Amino acid sequence: MIERVEPPLTAVRAFEAVARLGSATLAARELGVSPSAVSHQLALLDAFMEQPLTRRDGRGLALTEAGREYFRSVRTAFAVLRGATDQMRDGHRNAPVQLGVIPLFGRTWLFRHIGDFLGRNPDVELTVSYSHHRNYVSDSADLSVRFGDGQWKGYEAHRILSGAVAPFCSADLVARHPASLDQPMLLSTLPLVHDQDRNGWRLWFERHQSDRNPAPGLLVEDGNLALQAVLDGMGIALLRPSLVGALVDEGQLVRLSEEAMQDDRDYYLCHLSQQPLSGAEDRLLRWIIERCGADASAAPRRAPPDRR
Repeated sequence: MIERVEPPLTAVRAFEAVARLGSATLAARELGVSPSAVSHQLALLDAFMEQPLTRRDGRGLALTEAGREYFRSVRTAFAVLRGATDQMRDGHRNAPVQLGVIPLFGRTWLFRHIGDFLGRNPDVELTVSYSHHRNYVSDSADLSVRFGDGQWKGYEAHRILSGAVAPFCSADLVARHPASLDQPMLLSTLPLVHDQDRNGWRLWFERHQSDRNPAPGLLVEDGNLALQAVLDGMGIALLRPSLVGALVDEGQLVRLSEEAMQDDRDYYLCHLSQQPLSGAEDRLLRWIIERCGADASAAPRRAPPDRR
């Protein structure tokens, strides 16, 4: 078992201030130290991480790619710390909960429903942030909605929604290309939108025994961008009916096939296995599971604890 080494917290604090304020001078002023002291702490953190998190940019500092990734998690942790401190100093007794979500889940599901939970639980102070879908290890939320196979070390994962995909487009695109939407194979002649990579559409056409190569089309980073591209009439995308069904009911989207394609990835609500949930966290977890239509009594999929 490898012993876990804590990062130098003074250096992390200096890094967070520099990254948030965009200046070592402003960070030094906020922290009540000299700019050289801030630079020294940044050097210590670089040495600890064994890679640079900041770089010189003219007379100022800029974050490296690694620094930007680290700051995404660090700023969330500091926001929670500041919020908890403010509540304690002000004498508040509300229950803070931090929920991490994938952008598409937040946009299409969470904000359509969360008002019900907050209305029933006025004592809960909810903070919503992004789940870092490319590096869930850095996720510092109490609860997080993730997409994958349900296996994350050290976490319990409750399946809440299907990850199956089907082709969708805007009503405007249907009006412009009515003849090409009658058969799945004809979709390859229309503009396509690809989510993360081009494999999804390739598998879709293989499943329908089409020998046509799907058009290159627009490639976007995630489902949230794919949805927006479709709504703007840029093409057809493989979206998840479990999330965008309401947009079909509202007439914003048109589903082009009743068949859905599954790749063994779904949406899960996750929390640390070895860390008991607070009362507020447990209430939110149960509410999301029940609202998503999952069986709240079903045993969660457990991943082995992280023993690194």
